[in-house]
Amino acid sequence: MEKSVLITGASSGIGACAAELFSQNGYRVFAGYRSDTDGSKLAQIANVTPVKVDVTVVEEIEQAIAAVSTELEECGLYAIINNAGLTYTAPFEYADEEKMRHVMDVNVWGIVRLTQGCIPLLKRFNEQNSVKSRVINVTSWAGIMGQPFNGAYNASKFALVGLTEAMYYDLGLLGIHVVSASPGVTKTRLLARTTDASQAYESMPEEGKEFYKKYIDKLDSISASANSSSALATPEKIAKGLFNLVERKKPGLKQDLATDARLMNLLRRLLPFSWSSRMFKRMYKL
Repeated sequence: MEKSVLITGASSGIGACAAELFSQNGYRVFAGYRSDTDGSKLAQIANVTPVKVDVTVVEEIEQAIAAVSTELEECGLYAIINNAGLTYTAPFEYADEEKMRHVMDVNVWGIVRLTQGCIPLLKRFNEQNSVKSRVINVTSWAGIMGQPFNGAYNASKFALVGLTEAMYYDLGLLGIHVVSASPGVTKTRLLARTTDASQAYESMPEEGKEFYKKYIDKLDSISASANSSSALATPEKIAKGLFNLVERKKPGLKQDLATDARLMNLLRRLLPFSWSSRMFKRMYKL
């Protein structure tokens, strides 16, 4: 069995670590990137084929899938890791609709477009192997619990969690395993962006700046403490978790890859909203 995996958002963070780890363990890796500089870096890794793809651009997705198909010939594709994602932080009152739509486009519709396009490759793999192909969507506990000033990201991840569960049934009919993999809060560039409301703050009117400044300052302090915390998972740890899921013969639907992801999942199931809301209000000084 030839092992092959397509990883989106492989330029940095979890995606970059996953691309390197899979390549070191015998996989043929197709690593999605957007900038040419990132593509050149990925090309230097053995067993990694850089694939330029912006998941919001249909033509780039089609070209990427065609390139992967040509490289694999009749083997088919074993796994997709839908890792590409972004965030946008702003008080709902002043949140920019275009930026919110862009978050949904990348975090939800990008996964729809890419995965649908790859189904023939996943089915082709299944026709030749007893171990079946799989799609792993990198979700988040932000898809089960809302957070202050994080509406766009929450909306996209809530949508992705539901979409992944539906895909589990539909693609299961085709013999394709589907996994919702929650990495928890991870020390990547996305972490800093998740608590960075500076762009939104600068575009607010003066009365908005005056009202929200203390909350924006609190977000900055949360970001600083999170990045220095030894309790949070590293991209390398999450990449290992993803590797284990891809290696597993029959992975289950819901997989938490870090302690905080497991904890938040437990809190959502056990605690009433009044308790979790008090937790967030205290944390964000609301």
